[in-house]
Formats: sequence, structure tokens, C-alpha cells
Amino acid sequence: MGAVLCFAVFPCLFAVPALLERARVSLPFKYKRLFPNIQCAWKLWGERMVEKYVETRDEIADFIRSSSRLLAELDFLLQLGVWRLDFGMLNWRSIDNKPSFDPAVTPAPYSYAEKNFYFNASNNLWQFSMWKSHPSISEIYYSTLLQRIKKFKSNNQGFDFNKGIVYANLGVSQSAQMKLDEGFANILNALIEDSPYSADTPEYNLKRRDLFIQFEIRYVKNYLQAIVTGLGIGGIPQPEQFLNSFLGSLNNDQRVFFDYTFARIIQNRDLWNDKENSFTANRLLAYTQDFCLFNEDFLKSKFSQTELQSRTHWELRNLIAGKFSGIDVSSCSAVEMSDLDTELPIELGRQNDKERCLRMLLMLRNYSSHNVKGGTGTNYFYSHYTEILGELVRAACYIALLPTQPP
Repeated sequence: MGAVLCFAVFPCLFAVPALLERARVSLPFKYKRLFPNIQCAWKLWGERMVEKYVETRDEIADFIRSSSRLLAELDFLLQLGVWRLDFGMLNWRSIDNKPSFDPAVTPAPYSYAEKNFYFNASNNLWQFSMWKSHPSISEIYYSTLLQRIKKFKSNNQGFDFNKGIVYANLGVSQSAQMKLDEGFANILNALIEDSPYSADTPEYNLKRRDLFIQFEIRYVKNYLQAIVTGLGIGGIPQPEQFLNSFLGSLNNDQRVFFDYTFARIIQNRDLWNDKENSFTANRLLAYTQDFCLFNEDFLKSKFSQTELQSRTHWELRNLIAGKFSGIDVSSCSAVEMSDLDTELPIELGRQNDKERCLRMLLMLRNYSSHNVKGGTGTNYFYSHYTEILGELVRAACYIALLPTQPP
């Protein structure tokens, strides 16, 4: 009863000022002198009603005081890290007389353990205190130290240090925020810096870098394993073991491209599920195209050089026909989103798992390569995206199960 009364009365309150003005004009003069008091009381009531939604002076003061302390503490941490780094760089160059580092020169002038001496204190201080808290703050810290090292180089006749650990930690902190373009680039920069220490060591090999593997498990493997387990593909009794083998078979470029693309798909799928919008629709289509391109490149790696040289030009349909005999790859095209609305339900309804996923791979590869405009939630591609993604993953699994050709 109270709720009903509230909904009935509350809208009427907004009409009170107009009613008061009308009454002031129409009533006899002797009553008009009462209106200033009535209007003042009404205004005061309205201000008190709104007041509870407005921040108070004490709240503003608390926020300003706390933010000032926070910024001062962060500035102190950055300065402490820089001071410790400066001490390490000066001692490394001027006291220990170590030579400058150049990743293009092999063998390296000092051991892998020694190369981080100048940076260890700055790194350890942060790792012990802040590394597991907010990756955005870690990004600020390692970016600041990286710029300091570059400034030292410009001020000291090009004297340089190995920056592998700096790039790696910066890249991981960026990747943890889904800043994948910058993050993956810096992770690969770390590999370039450490290249003189042999591609066979775990310090250099991307697939054995703990920081990269931690990202991959969280943003790629966990999601991928759930999808593969749900698909129930014959020949894959243990999805976790299969995925380790699959990812391990990729070279650095393939693996970074796959992880980046898959993580972006999951990110944009979740954004789309939260709130549909045209930009995310476009991104989801674009990253789906990249996933199709990965499958095409991965399938091409299953051909020997002799097989690839037998044709001057290979299209995805040729690659599918060459490794999956008996699969019909005709009429796998779509020009408009409306064509996908018609064709995708038909393809998803096919009983042959291998034929279904490979035909959908080809259709989406062809469509996404010629269209940038996305659709809406009413379009089949978006309303059934989880199933579609599952079929593209199934295609990658069937490709992975093909025999590997010698280089």
C-alpha cells in the first residue's frame, strides 16, 4: 500500500511549483503576501530532498587527502626504484667495468645470471611488495625504469644493459590488463634481448617462460580446455595433454598470434554478452577472421614443401581438400550477413563433425575477409556465437591431429 501511495504521490510533487505560481496569480491580493514564505519553504524542502545525493565537504576533503597521500607514496616508490637502478647502473659500468650489452652480438659478454645484477634490487623490491596487487601500477613502475635505462644509454655514449627482465615484466603487467598489443610486443622484446643466451634455454624460449605461461593458462588454456572437453572429439581422450601438445607444436609467431586472437575473442564475446554494440560486433567479426587465418596457416604447416610447390597458389578450400578427403567444400560462401543467417543454421545442423566444422571454417573465412561491418544480436552469427566458436576450435583440433610434416 505504501509503495502504491509513493508512486501515486511522488510525480505530483514536480507539479507543485507550477500550481503555486498559478495560485499566486489568481488569489486575492491579501493572500499573495503569504506566497514568498510558502515558496521559500517549498524550495528549502526541495534542497534538503536533493542534498542526500550530493557529496559533502568532508567527503571531498577525505578524497583529496587520501589521493594526495596515495600519489606521494607512489612517487616515493618510483623514486626509490630509480635511485636503486641508478646505483646499479653506475656500479656496473664504472666500478665493475662491465662492457656494454648488445643483443646482436654473440656470445654475450657475461653470463645470464650476471646480466641482471644491475637491476635485481629494483626488481626484487617491487616483486616483494607490489607485483601481485595492481598490474596497472606495475606497468607504470617498469615503464619508468625502462625509460631510465634508455636515458642512461643516451647520456653515456650508447652504453647499454640487457633489458630482458624489464621488457618481460612490463609485458606481463600490460597483458594482465588485456593491453595485448603492447604486452605481447614487450614479451617478444624480452626474447630479443635474451637471444645471445641460446634459444634452447628456458630463459629465452617463450614456451617455457613462467610469466608468459601464467598469462596463457589464465586467458587461453582454461577457456580452451573447457571448449575442447565439451566437444568430445574422438582421438582426444585427455584434453589438457592434447592442448599442451598442440600449443607446444606452434612456433613463437604462431603461438603468440593464437593466444592473442583467442584471448581477444573471449574478451569481446564477454563484452558483447554484457551489452551489444556495433564496435564490439565489428571486433568479434575481425578476431573471428584472425582465428580462421590461424587455422589456414596451421593447416598449411601440415603440408611438405614438395606438396606446397605442386601449386602456384593455395586457397583454404584447396588445403582442406588436400588433407581431408571426402569433405565437400562447395558452396561455402556468404556475401551478406543475411546469407550467414540462412547458411549457418544449415551448416550447424550437419551430422558429420569434421565436415561441419571445416565447412564453417571456410564459410567464415570467406565472409570475414570481405566484410568489416558487424551485425546485431538478431543475426545468427552473434546469437549462436558460442556454438560457432566451438566449431572453429574443433577445426583446429582436427588440423592438430594431422601428421606433422618435416621442415
